Amino acid sequence: MRTLTKLGIGMLAVIVLLSCAWMYHTHSLHEKAYRSEYRYEVTVRTDSVLHNVTFYVPLPVSEEESKIGSEIIAKNASIPAGWDCEIVETEHGNMLKIHAEGITPDRNTPPVPLPEDECGPDAIPCPDQIYTPEWVSAMVHADREINTKNPAGNEPMLSPKYNLVRSVYRMPHPDDMTPPACYDYESRIYANYTASPDAEVSIHVELTGENGWWVYGWSGNEYRDWVGVTLTGAQDGWCAASGNLVAGEGRY
Repeated sequence: MRTLTKLGIGMLAVIVLLSCAWMYHTHSLHEKAYRSEYRYEVTVRTDSVLHNVTFYVPLPVSEEESKIGSEIIAKNASIPAGWDCEIVETEHGNMLKIHAEGITPDRNTPPVPLPEDECGPDAIPCPDQIYTPEWVSAMVHADREINTKNPAGNEPMLSPKYNLVRSVYRMPHPDDMTPPACYDYESRIYANYTASPDAEVSIHVELTGENGWWVYGWSGNEYRDWVGVTLTGAQDGWCAASGNLVAGEGRY
C-alpha cells in the first residue's frame, strides 16, 4: 500500500513538473513572439484614367497627433510612384492629402472582384469589379500592448467620425469567443479629379491595431477602423463616406 502511495505521489510530482515546464515553455514562446503594431492603408481603385488627382482622406489620430501620418511624410511607407503626400488642416480636422498628376488603371490585368469586407448589402457600396488598385500603406510598431477592446480614447482612430452608433457585428466568429463591439459612423473624403462621366472610383481607408503572438501557431486580437466611398464621374468637393469600427476581435 505504501509502495502504491509513493508511486502515486511520484507520478503526480512528475506530472506537476512536466506541466510547469510546459507552461514555462509556452510562456517563453509567447513572450518572444509577442508583437503589437498599427497598420494603415489607403487604397484607390479605378476603372478609368483620372487626371489632376487630389484626395484628402482620414488619418489615424490620437491626442491630436498622427504618428502614422508622420511616418508617411518621412517616406517610411509604401507610396506609389508619382504620388505626393502631406498632412493638411481641413474643416474636418487634419487629414492626409494625396496628389497625383494622374492615375491609370492597369488594363493588362483583368478586373477582379472586390474583397467581401468592402462590398455587400451591409458594407460600403461599391462596383462589382474594378481594376488593380494603388495604395499608400504604413506600419508603426507599438512599445506596449494595444488596447484593442476599448480603442476609443486610448488608441489612434480614423478621424473625423460623425453620428457614431452601435451596430450588429456582421462577420462570423467562433462560438467560444465574445462577439466584438461594432459601430457605424459617417466620415468625409475630399476628391478632386477629372475623368469620364462613367468612371468608377473606390477609395478605402483602413486602420488596424493588432496584438499577435505565436505558440505553435499564430493568434492575436485587434481593432479595425475603416472608411470608404465609391464615386462616379469627375469630382470636386467633399463626399460623405461610410465608416465602421470593430473593437475586441480575436482571442484574449
